[in-house]
Amino acid sequence: MAMDTILQKLGDEIVDVDEETFDVFSQSVPSRDLGMVDAKAEALELTIAGRDFEITQSPGVLQSSRGGGTTGAAVWQTSVRLAEWLAWSENPLFKYALLGARSTALELGAGISGVVPLVLRPRIKQCFATDQSYVLKALNDNVSANSKDSKAHGKKRAKPGLQSTISTFALDWENDNVTSVLTANGVELGSDLLLAVDCIYNYALIEPLVQTCTDICKMRSQKDGDGGIEAAPTICVIAQQLRQPDVFELWLQCFHRRFRVWRLPDDLLSDGLKENSGFVVHFGILRGH
Repeated sequence: MAMDTILQKLGDEIVDVDEETFDVFSQSVPSRDLGMVDAKAEALELTIAGRDFEITQSPGVLQSSRGGGTTGAAVWQTSVRLAEWLAWSENPLFKYALLGARSTALELGAGISGVVPLVLRPRIKQCFATDQSYVLKALNDNVSANSKDSKAHGKKRAKPGLQSTISTFALDWENDNVTSVLTANGVELGSDLLLAVDCIYNYALIEPLVQTCTDICKMRSQKDGDGGIEAAPTICVIAQQLRQPDVFELWLQCFHRRFRVWRLPDDLLSDGLKENSGFVVHFGILRGH
């Protein structure tokens, strides 16, 4: 089975949170700022996996004192690097057939850029990008603009009929009933892939984030729409820039209680996410699934 194959490739499951935290932060972490690509630019030109993207940012919103946070108004290095990994020809999720043309993905805390759903779009059936409501207009604008104008270098562009759809909707981890919001937006059976990209940066968000991941993955315990067999468990991929060891450790303690967890080794990662890059990617499967 595909899941058995990738679990073998992942190697040892994480059993000791303290040991994992020590190992991760023993890496040579490059000195860099908070991790935004360019916080002051109103527009960014990015090339990801041979495609050009022009992303509009909101520096004014980022610098405002808006309640509930403003980090979604900028493009973050982790999103760019994970997008490169998702588009990578050797990506293990596609190579070992956990994901394919019929798969769905859901991103938490997508922010304004849309680069993750945009690179996934040619590879899967549907991608859902979620964040707080203040992000959605800019996110939709960037998805729309780059669906029309992004250029492929040396590759044939996919025919429109083969392109998956990208849907966006608001999801507030702290205040929403996750199951109700997803059901209202056509995700009543959860998704094959759940992504959280650089969502772990303060203590207050850890429990709501992990609970949201748990609620979404539990939706896969339902029968499929035809009353047939249960769907395969949701794959949860958490990518983050290494910043504060204590925040990371608290997240992993909380996540590990509910999920079986592996750290992706270098041979399953593209260059921008490998050891000593300052970034780390974990793979989780809800316990009991």
